[in-house]
Amino acid sequence: MLRLLRPDLARNAYALELDAQLPRVLALADRDSLSSTRGLGDRQYWGWKLIDFANGTLQGGVNGLSALLKAEAFGPSIDPSAVRNLVSTMMDATVRLMRKDGSFEEALPYEQSYCVTALVLYDHLQALSRLYPDAGTQAARLAPACRFLVTRDETHGMISNHLATAVAALLRFHALTGDRSALAKAELLLTRILDRQSDEGWFEEYGGADPGYQTLCMSHLADAAILIDSTRLWNALAKATEFISHFAHPDGSFGGIYGSRATRIYYPVAMERLAARFNRAAVIRDFMRNSIRRHATVTLSAIDQPNLLPVFNNYAEALCEDATADNSEVLSPVVPGRVVMPQAGLLVDIGPRHHSIISTRKAVVYHWSDAPCPLIDTGVALADSGGNVFTSQSDPDPCISIDGDQVIITGHLARRVMPLPNPFNFLVLRILATTLMRVPSLGALVKKIIARLLVGTRRRSVLRFRRVITLGETLTISDEHDGGLQRLPCLGTFSVIHMASSGYWQVGDTAGEQK
Repeated sequence: MLRLLRPDLARNAYALELDAQLPRVLALADRDSLSSTRGLGDRQYWGWKLIDFANGTLQGGVNGLSALLKAEAFGPSIDPSAVRNLVSTMMDATVRLMRKDGSFEEALPYEQSYCVTALVLYDHLQALSRLYPDAGTQAARLAPACRFLVTRDETHGMISNHLATAVAALLRFHALTGDRSALAKAELLLTRILDRQSDEGWFEEYGGADPGYQTLCMSHLADAAILIDSTRLWNALAKATEFISHFAHPDGSFGGIYGSRATRIYYPVAMERLAARFNRAAVIRDFMRNSIRRHATVTLSAIDQPNLLPVFNNYAEALCEDATADNSEVLSPVVPGRVVMPQAGLLVDIGPRHHSIISTRKAVVYHWSDAPCPLIDTGVALADSGGNVFTSQSDPDPCISIDGDQVIITGHLARRVMPLPNPFNFLVLRILATTLMRVPSLGALVKKIIARLLVGTRRRSVLRFRRVITLGETLTISDEHDGGLQRLPCLGTFSVIHMASSGYWQVGDTAGEQK
């Protein structure tokens, strides 16, 4: 049942999700006409006043709202002119929020975030292109953000989806203003992404492959390809589409702990943009539309506020690409067979009645068969007498042997360490953010240290494990490990890295027992 969007969109999976979340999005921005924060979208800042800076990401709603305006998707209870006025108010606030160097922040004051600055610029340029005949003139107000992207770089890790956002933003800025420096930096970043693309089709995310974030990366790369029509980029996107097709699961879920960043969010606009060009993209699109309708995958409804607008925008752009109803007959995008991807550390084994995904880097096993519930085993996890937990997920170089249907993984266990904020380290970080980290080189160094602590590989212990996986419809797992450790009872899924964008709910999480 649609309340705020057109009733004729009631069979569209994206529209149903967007309609349910639209009140949350419309409520984010300060609409007080006398307020100095009018148009800011971070309620933690202007409403609750529990944070000392405004998150630039939350200005991004202008993109999704403008997409809905372009698609004429609003129902009779919404006045499009009021939405357009809200978008204009938010754009004015974004210009006020922008730091003198053109940057925006998400996690810390004066953060100088390359990714968030790129995202804010992209979202606003998309909105300007849809709503303003003089979009180029309006875009000039955001020129400092473009200069920031041109003159700075992201150095704390190779995160392809961040760089792809910058590529799309810079190409959009060039298209509207003719700025040649924006085009040159976009081409430089695009070359960096494509040079690092694996022969297996994946784009690098913190040293590995992550199907969830790859769909976000491809959303922006597909937009870039439309703007510059690069043969190399189209070929890269074709290869990337083939890669992600392996990770649309039989139950409709997508991605998982086996990815380098353990994410399960499927961003739909990439496949919408690529469907007319690649048949495999069209099949993935139709399959995942059906998944979204059933909440079999992580959907917009499951997303919390920090990620709400990027996912909302992606859904709205997907709706803008194609507002038709979903197909009633949906084909699986997977192709039967066994594919070994040594660079990604992944093995996919698909038969007539089973679908298995093995992370040989983490000793993680996902397996679907005719059983009522999938087998999801996220690795070896053992505890010592002192309560320390050791897992197989953090050995960067395990030994892998594949002999027929047997996959043998041997490696070292690493202690699971998950740092949490406390008043002391929070205070130290705030002091650093407002002093030393405002110097770009020092800020980049501190970010590298933080990324290594939260996402990097843990120090290996001397303790070893051996996991034998026998592939097939009745997949089995056999574990051996050094003495003195005990297997944790009733273990569910787990991860060993900090990743705020992982762990969102989907129907399968409460459908039955998982190992």
